[in-house]
Amino acid sequence: MAYAAVLLFNSDLAEAMSRRWSRLADAGMSRSMLDLGYPPHVTLAVYDVLKVDVATATLDHVFDDVAPIAVTLTDIRTFGAGSGVLYAALGPSPDLMRLHAITAAAIDEVSRPHYQTGHWTPHCTLATGLDDTDLNRAKGFVEEDWKPLAGVFEAAALVEFIPVAGIKRWALARPPHSTRTP
Repeated sequence: MAYAAVLLFNSDLAEAMSRRWSRLADAGMSRSMLDLGYPPHVTLAVYDVLKVDVATATLDHVFDDVAPIAVTLTDIRTFGAGSGVLYAALGPSPDLMRLHAITAAAIDEVSRPHYQTGHWTPHCTLATGLDDTDLNRAKGFVEEDWKPLAGVFEAAALVEFIPVAGIKRWALARPPHSTRTP
């Protein structure tokens, strides 16, 4: 088993990405994301070894005071030849980068290299396991009607995979820090 800390989109954005997963599957290009049985998301970190109880308690503190984070999926990309991964890229977000760094620093385990601070590319995966020809074909297929999509990350979760099973979910809704009195 491996473990991941993920961010989950608001329902409209998740639905828009799920439709793209279904289109890829219906066209016979990839079912990889549908087969996960987990909603569209952005992975903050992946761990092969994790003290789940310690990580959960740590993430309770990390996500306790995080407001929903605006996100824009800007364009369709790959991680290059041989990667097999098609994804929607995220627009620049200092809040997201800060949350990634805080999450990585808070969990006292070593994440997989591509998820370490300074090496992480924020993305929402559209397909995995494609050879280079199918990867380029799938990229062109998704780009045909692509327009940037905006929404928010409204929740975070800790999951184990594969298969994906939720361990804990946190709503991103910073509580008010002050109250006004008339």
